[in-house]
Amino acid sequence: MPATIQKWGNGLGVRISKSIAKQLKLCVGMKVEFATVGGALTLWSRRRSKYKLSDLLAKWKGHNRHGELFPGGPVGRELI
Repeated sequence: MPATIQKWGNGLGVRISKSIAKQLKLCVGMKVEFATVGGALTLWSRRRSKYKLSDLLAKWKGHNRHGELFPGGPVGRELI
């Protein structure tokens, strides 16, 4: 679907058609990121996760907690 680059203030902008915005679930004010690779522009939304780490940790009961994978400290010339 062709689009036209337009001047918006000091920058440039591209209008996204309603059908594309609906398909990608884009809405006014949504934050997006973009990158260029090999002359192509890729745009993606920065949707908020429906989960917050603090909420998930609050629900954790601790019954499946794992210990250290390598107890006992370094055994060779590790840098850490």
